[in-house]
Amino acid sequence: MGKIVAIGGGYYGDGEIKNIFEKIKKLSGKENPKAVFLPTASFDNWSEDDGEIFMLKEVGCSVTTLCLSDESLTVEYIKDTILGADIIYAGGGHLAFLMNTFKKSKADIYLKEAFEQGIVLSGYSSGAMCWFERGYDDCAEDHSFIFVDCIGILPGCHCPHYENENWHKFSVRVAEQDLSATACDNGAALIYEDGQWSTMQGNDGGEVWFFDKNQNFKEFCLSVKENLAFFNSIAK
Repeated sequence: MGKIVAIGGGYYGDGEIKNIFEKIKKLSGKENPKAVFLPTASFDNWSEDDGEIFMLKEVGCSVTTLCLSDESLTVEYIKDTILGADIIYAGGGHLAFLMNTFKKSKADIYLKEAFEQGIVLSGYSSGAMCWFERGYDDCAEDHSFIFVDCIGILPGCHCPHYENENWHKFSVRVAEQDLSATACDNGAALIYEDGQWSTMQGNDGGEVWFFDKNQNFKEFCLSVKENLAFFNSIAK
């Protein structure tokens, strides 16, 4: 049992997805939760003014930033920082770099432990995809889209920014691989909470989609109750 919030995208500055951050905080069960921000996918390029940090603080979290590409960090420090958190939030960017860095630093091991201990895992774009078995990202050398193997806590392949024309091509390319898949529009989130799945919209809307490999990757909108019930029945 564990908790994960995968956000498809959206704007931090105008409060579009503030309600989703409020949900992340609520899942922690703490009034002032300790959040650890992972800027890994942006090559650990971050500042105190970043939208992720602002939004986490806005909903009442204290925030520590963990730069996993810093080779001076000990394994013990990485483990203690991750497992000492109430919330982990992974930012967006380059999915392949994120996964390579997670593995090199052994953070992937401790993130799995965090999930098992009930620490809330969350993220945006690449920071949403990383929790699944596979993600779909424009991180090839020529910025073309590729499938990237991820941590695998959640089943299937995941795609963010699905309403965007370039990312929407996932609806065709999803059939190139062997996993059922989900996709989130900007402003939407797919939530896993103790064995049950739900969806959430930001203030500007957004949908979540499911592609069933057993039905030739037929697309289902998970805002429809019957579709969400079906997804819950097969997504273990």
